[in-house]
Amino acid sequence: MLLDSGIATIWRGTNTAPAGDMPVIEYTIQFFQSYYGDKTVGINRYWTAMAHDDRADLLVEIQRNSGISTADRCEISPVLDIESAGMYKIIQVQHLLDEDGQPVTDLTLERIHAIDDKKGGDGDGGTDLPAESTDG
Repeated sequence: MLLDSGIATIWRGTNTAPAGDMPVIEYTIQFFQSYYGDKTVGINRYWTAMAHDDRADLLVEIQRNSGISTADRCEISPVLDIESAGMYKIIQVQHLLDEDGQPVTDLTLERIHAIDDKKGGDGDGGTDLPAESTDG
């Protein structure tokens, strides 16, 4: 397990809408953080995602955490490939053993287009970025 590509932070969403209104999901709870390793998105994974109206942009391996779900968001902070930095929607979670027999979790990620927009960009009506501090 070579987790040398950067840091992956998993954000958990909460509904901030008043009762009876349409849900507004804000991803403000940091659920988990781990170093990650890049893996290759294979052709089968890519086209399977496309068949389900998803897009597999990135595949990362992190330390095992069985609490991660596709309702969470993943923030990637790479060491070298700064073009891949940003927020991602998790489209698949797989719990595996790596080549050394260590338990890991593979995350298939889809880039959220409007990562600089505070309203998010994945069409779920929520905010895809963690709340920024207004302390000054």
